[in-house]
Amino acid sequence: MFDSTEELAPAGAAQLAGLIEQNFAELVSAECRMLRLACAWADAHYLDSGSDEYLPLIQRACAWGGEGTPEVSEYCAAELGVLQGTGIMAARSLIADALDLRYRLPRLWGRVLTGGVRAWQARRIAEQTRPLSWEACADVDHALSDFVGMMPWPRFATILSATVLEADPALAAERAERARTMQDVFSFDSEDGLKTVVAKAAAGDAIWFLATVNRIAEILAAGGDSDPVGMRRARALGILAQPAEALRLLIEHQQDRTDQPSESAERVQAPSEDTLEDESDAASETEPGSTGEPDDHRSVSMEPRPAFDAKAARPRVVLHFHLSEAALGTGQAIVRPEDGDPLTFGELVEFLGRTGCLVRIQPVLDPTEIAPIDGYEIPQRLRAAVRVRQIADVFPFGTCLSPTMDLDHTERYVPMDYGGPPGQTRLGNLGPMARPVIVQKPTAGGKSVSPSQGISCTTHQTATSTWSPTKAPLPSAAPPSAPRSGTPPRRSQPQYPLR
Repeated sequence: MFDSTEELAPAGAAQLAGLIEQNFAELVSAECRMLRLACAWADAHYLDSGSDEYLPLIQRACAWGGEGTPEVSEYCAAELGVLQGTGIMAARSLIADALDLRYRLPRLWGRVLTGGVRAWQARRIAEQTRPLSWEACADVDHALSDFVGMMPWPRFATILSATVLEADPALAAERAERARTMQDVFSFDSEDGLKTVVAKAAAGDAIWFLATVNRIAEILAAGGDSDPVGMRRARALGILAQPAEALRLLIEHQQDRTDQPSESAERVQAPSEDTLEDESDAASETEPGSTGEPDDHRSVSMEPRPAFDAKAARPRVVLHFHLSEAALGTGQAIVRPEDGDPLTFGELVEFLGRTGCLVRIQPVLDPTEIAPIDGYEIPQRLRAAVRVRQIADVFPFGTCLSPTMDLDHTERYVPMDYGGPPGQTRLGNLGPMARPVIVQKPTAGGKSVSPSQGISCTTHQTATSTWSPTKAPLPSAAPPSAPRSGTPPRRSQPQYPLR
C-alpha cells in the first residue's frame, strides 16, 4: 500500500526525472493489468446461448462488446463493479472494451499489453469502433494501431473519427441522418439573471450564424460601442432576434470594410466636403442658443435609402477544406476541415450548396516549391507552406492548432554577418510552436533537431529525448504487420491526413 506519510528524499532533477518515468511505467502496467483481469473475468462468466444447458429464465447471456465478441452472464458486471468500486454500467463498459480489444482490435491489444498505449486511449478506440462490422473494425485496427500515442489525444481523436467514417460509409450516412433528426435549439437559466442558449444545427448554418453575429458586433464597434467583443456578440444575438433591426444595420453598413472596422468607424464619423461647405445645415449643437444636449428627435429624411445588396450585406466567410485526389476523383473520400470534425465528400457538397453563395476555390500550394531565404524574418508564403505541412505544435504532445503560432527555427539561426550559412530560413528548418514553449525553451535547456522529414526530436535538460511526428507518419516509420489469416490485406496507414 502507498504510505502517504512517507516523503521523497531530496534528489536532483535527473534523478526525479527517472522516478517520474518509473512511476508512469507502473501506472501504464497497472492499467493494462486491469484490462487483462476484465478479460479473465469475462472468460470465467462465459455463457453460450446456443447450448442445451442455457437457461435464460435464470440468467441471460449478454454480448456487450461488438460483433464477434463472446457472450457473458448478465450478472457478472455487478460483482466486478463491487470489487473495483464502480457501478454496474462502468463495469459493463470495462468488460465490453476489454473484449473488443482482444477479439476485434488485436494489433492495438498487443500494443496495450506491451505498454505502448495507455488503457484509456485503447478503450476510447474500442468504444468508437463498436458499431462497426468485424471487417471494418479490422481496417481501423490495421490503419491506426501503430500510430496511437504518437500525438496528443485530441488530434488523434479527429483522425480516428475520419477513419471510422471511411471504414463504413453506410454506417456513417445512417448516423448522420439520425443526427439530423436530433437538431434543436434550447436555453436554460444561467447565473446572475443571464440565460445560456445552446443550438445543435447543421455545420453550415452554425458557421453562417456565427459569421453574422461577428458582423453585427463589428457594426456596433463602428458605431462607437466600446464594450468587449464578447458583450457585443451577445448583444448581436438580441439584435438578430429582431429581424427588422438586424436588417437595418446590415443595409446601412453593407459598404463598410469588414476587415478593418476601426477605419470604417473613422470614415463614418469624419465630416464630408459638403458638410464643411454648407454650415447652415450643420448639427444643432453649432446653432446659437443650443443647450449642447443630444437631440433624440429624428425627422423624416427625404434622402433615398441605399439599395439593398444581399452580397454586400452578407458576412464574408473563409473556410479551409483539405481534400485528397481520391475525393475529387471518386467522391467517396474524407474531407478534413481546418476546424471541426471530418466530413464526407457528400456532406461538403451539401454544405456548400445550401449556402447559395459564390464559392471561390484557391489554388493548391506546393510547399516543396517555396525557396529558402537568408534572413530571419519569415515571409507569408513560407509561413503558409509550413502551415500546409505541419498544422500542429511540433513540441512533444503539443495540442495547439492555431494558425497564428510562432515559427521556430529548429536549428538556431545564426546571422550571416556572424558566419551563418545562407538559406537557414527554409521549410525543413521551421516548425510551429506555441509561445509558452518558445519562451521556456532557452532557459530550460531544450533543443530540437529534425533527423528526417516529418520527425522532430526534443532534448530536455535532464538528457532525455522525446520523438514526435510533425506530420503524417511515413510508411517506413511503422511497417505494417502481416494480415491475419482469412482476411484481405489492410492498408498500411490511414487515408485521412494526420493532424
